[in-house]
Amino acid sequence: MRALGIDPGLVHTGWAVVEPLGPRSVVLGHGVIAPPTDAALPARLADGARKLREVLAEYHPDFVALEEIFTAPQHPRSALLMAHMRGAICLVLEEAGVRVVPLTATTVKQRLTSAGHASKEQVQRMVMRLTGLQPSQGMKLDETDAVALALAALHERTHPLAQFARAHAR
Repeated sequence: MRALGIDPGLVHTGWAVVEPLGPRSVVLGHGVIAPPTDAALPARLADGARKLREVLAEYHPDFVALEEIFTAPQHPRSALLMAHMRGAICLVLEEAGVRVVPLTATTVKQRLTSAGHASKEQVQRMVMRLTGLQPSQGMKLDETDAVALALAALHERTHPLAQFARAHAR
């Protein structure tokens, strides 16, 4: 089972492809989609969509864990700009026929660290521990957030209690 985690943003969209391998998970690929900031919004969205299509073509994920839009009353413009890219991402994923698992940042933090308000650095440390990645590999926080999304979604799909809850929720 191969999961693609996506941490959307108009300036930087982190992505990571993860597969479970025994007690750990292995990161098959990761990166940041960074459209030119001096381009017009439609061009930036098109660039992000084009690069996401390349990731999908290379890795063929079974599903995508996509971060939900956060609400930030103090930064409404940031949420709005993120929503533009998230919409373009959703369109590309629908066109490709890839199932989307939407997750909030709080849910991801809770699943990985048992604390829904963990810092990005705490999430990054847990990602390193669960995947065996080394800090020297220089992953950006956008990328480790994407790995965290993929891990949280894989946990939901493979953890016996999560499967039990899903089966009995119907």
